[in-house]
Amino acid sequence: MRIVVRNSPTHVLTELSDREAVALRAWHGNAASNADAAIALSVIRRVKVMGGWIECDCLEAQHQPLLAPIRQERTFTLRRLTPKDNAPGRHAERPNHALACPFHVDKDASPALIDRSYHLRPLPKSERSYIDALPAIPDRLADVSGHEPPRSSERNDRPSRLGGVLWRMLDRAGTNVIPPLQDGVDYTLANQLSRLRSAARELRVLRTWTLNALLSTWGPDYWNPTSRWQQLLASSRRDWPEGLRRTGFMLLFSTSVSTQAIMPASTSRTIEILSKVRQPLRGDPANRGPFLTLLNVDFQDDDEGPVRAVQAYAQPVYNGDTLFPVESGFERDVSHLLFWLQQSFFDAAPELRVSIIKPLFAMETPIGLCRPDFVLEVTYRDQPPRRLLVEAFGMETEEYRDAKEKTIPRMKHLGPIFAVSPEDLTEANSERTGRRLQAWVVDKIGDG
Repeated sequence: MRIVVRNSPTHVLTELSDREAVALRAWHGNAASNADAAIALSVIRRVKVMGGWIECDCLEAQHQPLLAPIRQERTFTLRRLTPKDNAPGRHAERPNHALACPFHVDKDASPALIDRSYHLRPLPKSERSYIDALPAIPDRLADVSGHEPPRSSERNDRPSRLGGVLWRMLDRAGTNVIPPLQDGVDYTLANQLSRLRSAARELRVLRTWTLNALLSTWGPDYWNPTSRWQQLLASSRRDWPEGLRRTGFMLLFSTSVSTQAIMPASTSRTIEILSKVRQPLRGDPANRGPFLTLLNVDFQDDDEGPVRAVQAYAQPVYNGDTLFPVESGFERDVSHLLFWLQQSFFDAAPELRVSIIKPLFAMETPIGLCRPDFVLEVTYRDQPPRRLLVEAFGMETEEYRDAKEKTIPRMKHLGPIFAVSPEDLTEANSERTGRRLQAWVVDKIGDG
């Protein structure tokens, strides 16, 4: 066995000793002594730090099976890399292990229904005042005795924990609401980050430390041990319990992100992330940004530094001044239409007030939870507010249509629905769509 470069297994980093190879196989074959387990743990941790994979040597072939080190919340383990299902020729260099090898993969006839289009399940708003820090660095191997647990058939459609934290901040700060133009709100990046910091003061990481105290909004702080942010994290060291890592947070407006890196607007340097950057995977990636990114950091495995970014969630936003959350480039186009609608009513009928809301959490209906794409709250003079929904039908896949068919009946309990498709926003149709939306809003106000 040997350690190879992640995603480039033809490049060898180092060879494993025979003793290390025996220990890994003994651990995964559930036949390891304490000494074997200690050696296997040491190898997996070393490979993880090196950013590599383990190449098995159980086959007599050009390509050997690959194993990826995985650091779970409380343990280390290895994931066996196999060819992608239903993708002929893709990752053909990832053969299965030999039948006699402990790492041999038995194919599951009923794979999990992974939510590849990232249709997020509508989640109720959490009223917790605490958020999760990073758990302590694992110091043991995963239990691989017996059969592997069956893979869940549930959709993997929950947002990441960091995504949930960022949504709570956006919701508390009201960043997901564009108030009526009559209120004269001044939109700048500094003002909106200040509102988000105020929201972070209401959330706690530890009893003695708020999220705001452990949060930086300035990219260069990442590389500056003398920054106020890193100094506060240093002074917090004695307050962290044994089961948690000393954890800092950064909230950064980012022009773009990649699989494992973010590019903050406040610095020309790139921040590399230990794990994959999570984000809504809708629409064309080239049109998804810019982003408001929340990341957590630790101080390496020994807690002595330097700072290391561990996880990140990148929320697409309208632009650098209006950190209004969207989930795709198409939703950004629909937001632009709604901003135009708001301005047109402000110019033509100042007594008509329009708020634009991007719901981040589930809304309750008599037949279940749902999360509309956009909500308009329209008030004319002293009439009661009228709630109208705007849905962005940005995808044409069967799965997407099925998901919408389940949620549209629920949304109808919240208010009338205006649907917008990419065809509606083409150059030839956009003006007609805008006038149609104006007429629809006026009609619904009259019905109210």
